[in-house]
Amino acid sequence: MIVKTSPRQGRFVRGRSARRGSAEPHRSAGRFHWHGHSSSTGAATGRGRMPVMTAPVTVSSPSALRLMPFGQARAHDIRDPLWEPLWGGQRVLVHALDGRVAFRDEHGEAVAGHDDLRAAIAGLTMAEEAVIDGYLVPAPLRDTTGAELPAGLDAVQSAAEMGRQFLLGNRNTEKREEEIRPAEPPVQVPSSSPAAFIAVDLLWLDEDPIIDVPLLERKRLLESVLGDGEIVRRTMSVRSPVEQWYAQWRALGFNAVAAKGANSRYTPGQPNGEWATALIPKR
Repeated sequence: MIVKTSPRQGRFVRGRSARRGSAEPHRSAGRFHWHGHSSSTGAATGRGRMPVMTAPVTVSSPSALRLMPFGQARAHDIRDPLWEPLWGGQRVLVHALDGRVAFRDEHGEAVAGHDDLRAAIAGLTMAEEAVIDGYLVPAPLRDTTGAELPAGLDAVQSAAEMGRQFLLGNRNTEKREEEIRPAEPPVQVPSSSPAAFIAVDLLWLDEDPIIDVPLLERKRLLESVLGDGEIVRRTMSVRSPVEQWYAQWRALGFNAVAAKGANSRYTPGQPNGEWATALIPKR
């Protein structure tokens, strides 16, 4: 049995029949079991420990997955949030299977083109099968001079690069937040134009849906499943207080943030009250 441990989030046990000590963490042989704390189900027992929860299988195949809309809550009302810059590209599901990659939009329809990006994702996916939530944005990520893009798509850096610049740069904080309900349609990258992919969540891994695994653990799994490349990135996420990141993200062109509960589950096709968006306050 392969176990990922976290002092705050409990134990994530992946695969009942996996070999103990195996170096292949993405070979799944059974359902997922989450042992730890939950804010939504069950009551404390014993010394404050929650009862063991088994994640039910709510989708039968990767093709049944749909993008999950944001809810209507205020971002700062989200419990234990993970904060991300809000991307302005086209949100898609990426289905990678044995070296083949398909894109599906919010309606479940296939997105054509972008063969170079498909090849890049296939080469960076370290699992036999995965479904990833993310955004298609115009490429290249480092240089968008001359492109007419909304905020959030210019001079994009990797999470590591953002972190380094933050440590060396402006640490000013902001204290205001405004609600945001994006009115402008997302940028649609023509099928014949260069595109990049920003991954934000992992929904399916090898034989199993993991939508009932807490978001924080899904993101940790995403780090081990998808590598970074020139046109493939994983979005960065930070803990509160997010205000210290506003200046950094504004400088990169973002004008909004997403707040997602660290313990939130993924509800395909249904809004989640533990996911919200907000404008980055102006100076």
